[in-house]
Amino acid sequence: MLSSKITLKIKGTGIKNILGYENSYVCFNKAYFPKEVYINGELQNEVKYSYNFNQTINFVELIWNNNINNCDHMFRRCSDIIEFDFSNFNTSEVTTMWRMFSDCSSLTSLNLSNFDTSKVRDMRAMFYGCSSLTSLNLSNFDTSQVTYMWSMFYGCSLLTSLNLSNFDTSQLQWIHNMFEDCRHLEYINLLNFNEIKLSRH
Repeated sequence: MLSSKITLKIKGTGIKNILGYENSYVCFNKAYFPKEVYINGELQNEVKYSYNFNQTINFVELIWNNNINNCDHMFRRCSDIIEFDFSNFNTSEVTTMWRMFSDCSSLTSLNLSNFDTSKVRDMRAMFYGCSSLTSLNLSNFDTSQVTYMWSMFYGCSLLTSLNLSNFDTSQLQWIHNMFEDCRHLEYINLLNFNEIKLSRH
């Protein structure tokens, strides 16, 4: 099986999270931790939620040798990450991305161009609080199985436009607060949004 890799940049020195915070009541499960972590080209002795960084900008590689199916809270509250590249990360078996990038408040660049979301059912609060993102390209997203999108873009206060014209909303039930506090959002393309049957539960 080919390895899967995520590359990211973290700003600043000191202790910084590279994975969803450890003390969360629900956090990125250790069962899905990467096999290897490289920081500024150096292989780390163990995989942890956080590391002590010593450069102004730090380059991190997370490497898996297996497919994962759960990305819940994967990078939640990783508030010092400024850039992600998922172009070599296999998401073909992932079924949930709940709060995957929630509160990544310094994130300015996010490459999801190769994301396979064909099996994803849950995108709740996926980009919640990503308050430094100015653009987001989701044109390749397959949302045909997604039921939950509530608060998906909540607090993305610097986004100016969002093209969701390829979103398939045929299974969608929950969209509450989807665009709440997107205060600079001037344009949303919802051309192909179907009539949504909202759940009452």
